[in-house]
Order: sequence, then structure tokens, then C-alpha cells
Amino acid sequence: MSITSSPGPTRTHREPAPDRPEAPFGSSRRVDTLLMESWDREPDRVALIDPATDIVVTASDLKERVLWTARALRERGVRPGDLVVVHQERSAAFVVSILGVLFAGGAQVALDVNDPPERTLETIADCAPRVLITGPDSRLTTPVPALVVTGEERDRDGPPTEDGPDGPDGAASAAQPAVVLYTSGSTGHPKASLISHDALISRLSALQGTHPIGAHDRIVHHTTCTFDMFLVETYWPLLAGATVVIAAPGRQRDTDYLARLIREYGITTFYCVVSLLELFLLTRDPGERYDGLRQVLTGGEPLSPELVKRLHSRSTASLTNLYGPSECTIYCTAWECPRDPELDTVLIGSAVADTTLRILDPDGREVPDGEAGELYIGGAGLALGYLNRPELTRERFVADHLGEPGGRLYRSGDLVRTRPGGALEFLGRVDRQIKVRGVRIEPGEIESAASRCTGVRQAAVVAQGQGSAKRLVAFVVAEPDTGDTELVPALRAHLRSALPGRLVPSVIRVVGHLPLTANGKLDGALLIRWAADASVGTAPDLGDIDTGGPLEDVVARIWRAVVGADDIDPDADFFDIGGDSFKAVRIVKETQRLLAVTTPLETLLQEPTVRSFSTALRQLIEQEQAC
Repeated sequence: MSITSSPGPTRTHREPAPDRPEAPFGSSRRVDTLLMESWDREPDRVALIDPATDIVVTASDLKERVLWTARALRERGVRPGDLVVVHQERSAAFVVSILGVLFAGGAQVALDVNDPPERTLETIADCAPRVLITGPDSRLTTPVPALVVTGEERDRDGPPTEDGPDGPDGAASAAQPAVVLYTSGSTGHPKASLISHDALISRLSALQGTHPIGAHDRIVHHTTCTFDMFLVETYWPLLAGATVVIAAPGRQRDTDYLARLIREYGITTFYCVVSLLELFLLTRDPGERYDGLRQVLTGGEPLSPELVKRLHSRSTASLTNLYGPSECTIYCTAWECPRDPELDTVLIGSAVADTTLRILDPDGREVPDGEAGELYIGGAGLALGYLNRPELTRERFVADHLGEPGGRLYRSGDLVRTRPGGALEFLGRVDRQIKVRGVRIEPGEIESAASRCTGVRQAAVVAQGQGSAKRLVAFVVAEPDTGDTELVPALRAHLRSALPGRLVPSVIRVVGHLPLTANGKLDGALLIRWAADASVGTAPDLGDIDTGGPLEDVVARIWRAVVGADDIDPDADFFDIGGDSFKAVRIVKETQRLLAVTTPLETLLQEPTVRSFSTALRQLIEQEQAC
């Protein structure tokens, strides 16, 4: 089955692909060129609002700050095609930095400041950036030359023309990389997709064509910079002449805060992953409505019909389900969810503009309509490949043997089938890659990190559970003379220092051996059954929780019981250790029951670690005792 840019009937590969759609931002295919044109057309419009710092940035202000950053980067040796790491908190300065990289001719590599330093340094070493952009409070130590950007800098003269990407160092090209996105890698190290200017413009043009925004629209930028949807929250509104409202660092899961931003700043377009949408609706007052929103975009996880109906009952906004791996730049299919009270299946939709989809069997043949097959993605949105990974690039980016010569396809590893009308239904994975709360995870990366821990001979990781309750379970085989009791906490500490919290398994079990199939491969199906058994009885029962001792220990026992983890890092984010919206509500209720203290849900959302939640809880207890 083949689909080419199909909002309507499907097309076979023998039919010519449609012409490139009308360019809503202008004729250029470079982001920097189009941004400059937009800023020069409307220099006085508000481009950025940063409520945390009370900063309002007009288009002309943003242009000056970005040009200063670009000049400073070129003075430090950045040339067309060079990579520049941006390591800053979400802020106006962060937006200035990523744009400055593009205007200097480079490609931005935005890294999460909350990732462990070891992981960040490993990523920096892998991408070998020309320069590292940081903020004034950064403590990151690296041999890469650093540029400190506060976002307040000005360059009223602008950069000389000959120093720009069109200068003597090389002509500007839409094929040059603009963005580098790291995701979990099966070999034990993150892999980076190279996204070109042309690919980014293709995707944002497609989105503007179906979900147009303009000067009267505002979008919240709250998504972490390692998730490709942050490109939608930043580049899309700036190209379209809309305003970006920047959520404060650490507040992206604070639903009261997000609701306040939506109301007070007149947000019209809002993106969030499915689990955050679930949490948002669960924590709002039943009478609250959000009719000021025109359109809500979601994705990253399976979207349930019930959640669609709940949003539609609270807002007149449209709800669109987006699908696509970062290798195809943000998304490649979209499905606007109908207002249907009988809705029983949420689809991922049809091909967006400039996109070819093929559904193939294991032998590379097209499957008949309605039959399951692996989704292969082609078109202008395809990444250039993986950074410094030529073998993996050849493996995942293959020749389109059913299309025109020179065409490429990305093997998504996702099983799909067409439904009547041509929209696709997502069915699962064909490999070991999993998604937990919207994050793509390669178990091999966690297994590789675990194998580097002293005392671990073998390791295997699987996901257990469904939907927002899905969590990671690790099985390890110990080296001889290594005790199980000592190994589990040592391994957990090792993984916490080496991986982001979202990749640290909730449950770790030491086993005598890993199960194998008859042909000697790891028996994944049996491991999943083991994981279900391992998840039973690993955490304390709520009815048996001892409320004596330090408050932080009591809180940890409640969290372990609700989340179902055998141990919890006091500084781990609740939503990274298996927490979801329903468990958040349960923790609040059990805390109130066991400790007899009124506990607002927003306390947990604002203080989402055992340590910080305990501190806030102690203050609530003292306030009640003082009354």
C-alpha cells in the first residue's frame, strides 16, 4: 500500500507525486531567510513573551539579538554546516540562541539542562560542536569554546553580508542541516537525526496549510528541547507571525500554571503529549472551559477515544492527532479527531504534504488495503541521516525501490494498516523500541549502561503495563560472588548517574539467567511475563504503610506503593518513574488520609519529587498546626 500526500484518496506508487504545496511563509527553503523576511515585514509585532522574567520581545528586538548571537558565533569560528550545542533553560535567551545558530549558518543541538552531566558530556563529545552556548549560571565543564548568551544582547549594525551563510565560506543551501535531534539508541548511545532547512520548512509549511496561525495567535512553548515538537512551538509561530509565550522552566507539567498561561495570555494553539493532556483535563475544575483555544495538537502516545470526547466536552477547539518519528521531522501524518459520541478508534491519519508513505511486508512488497505492514516514510521531511552513524543510516534510510530513482524511505519500525477512507491505524512495533509516556526508548541503551555497572554480567529491559501505567522493568544477571542485595541499589545509583530519569527502570530484578528462545535469541515474550510477575508485590501495600519516622521516608513509602516501584530516588521526577495523572490524584488522597493534612494536587505538580514534595508538605502541616 502506498500513500502520497493524501488528505483524500490514496495513490499508488505508479502515479506522479503532487506538486510541492504553496509556500505559506515565502519562496525560500531556508529558515533564517524566511525569518528575516517575516521580521522585516512586521518589526513591531510581539514575537516572544517570557512571563517568568517579564520580558516582551518584538520582531525587531529579536532580530537584533539573534544577529548579535550569529556574529559572536562566527567570530568564534562557526561556519556553514558546523554544529553548535545550546545548553540553556527554556527562556527568551534560549530562543535567541537557537535562532542565532541558524543565522550563523550552523545547526543547533539543543540539550536538556536537566539531563545528568555524564550524559550531556557524552552527547557533546559525540557531536563535536564548534561552540557551546550556555547561560550565565551554567556549571558545565567542557573543552568546547563557550559563548554565554543572556538574550539581552544587541547588534544594531547587523552582520556584514560577506560573513553570513552566503559568504565566501560556502553558499547557503536548503539541504544544510538546521537541527540535530538526539533520541535513544539501541547500541547503548543516543543517535542524532540531522534535519535540514528544507525538511523543517516542509513540515512547518504543511502544518500552516492545515492549521493556519497568524498575528492574532499565541502558542505556549513548554516542551523540552530534546523532543522535536519544541520546533513546532518555536519556529512555526515565529515564521507565521504569531507570538510565542514561554513557559517557565520546570513548570511544563504544572497544569494550574499552564491553565493560567492559556487564560491570561490568550493562547489559541496548544500542543501537548497525550499523557499531559490527560493530566490537564483531570486536574481542572469540571466547570472550566477552554473555548479561547482554537486548536489543540497532540501525539507521542496512543490517544484514547475517551480522552478525545473529554476534551471536546470542555472546549470548542479542534483536536488533531499527530504521528511521526524525529527521522521524518516532527510528523508525517495527521488526523483531526471528529466530534463523534460513538468514536471507538483514534487513527493517526493520512500523509501530510510533501510526504510519501508505503506499507510493506517483510519482503518489501506492498500489502493490500487493510492488512498490517511496516510503515516506510519518504518525502521532503526526511532527515539527512544519523550523525556519525553511516551504517545505521544505511540500515534505516533505504532506497525507495517502488518510486523514482534516487528516492529514499525511512523504515519506521511501526506496524500500521489503512482504514476505509485511507487514514492509518497504528498497531504497534516490529522491533524492541518502546514508548513510555511519549518518549522513544531503545532498551539496548539502558542495557548497555547497566552492563557497565560493576557486578552486572547481563541485562535486559522490557516495558510492562499499558498506556500511562507503562513502566520499565530491568532483569540483570550478577557476576559470581556479587550479592543481589548490594547489586540492586548499586545498579540503580549507576543508572541514575548515567541516564535521564525517564530511562531508569522502576523495577530491577536479579535473575539467575536471561530466557532464550529455541534459536538462542532473547525471549522477549517471556521477559514481559516475568515483568508482570516482578511488578506484583514489589512495593509496600497502602494498608500497611508505617507513618512513623522522618516525613520524607513516609512520603517515599506512599509513592512506592502508588507507583509500584521497589525504590525511588528522592530527586526523581514523579512522571519519570511511572507516575501519571491518576496516580497523582491517588498520592494526594493517600497523603491526606495517612497524614491528615489537606494536600492540593497542585502541590505535587509543582514539587514532583519525593524530597521537594516532602518539604512542601512539611510547610502545609506547620500551617495547619498554627491555625
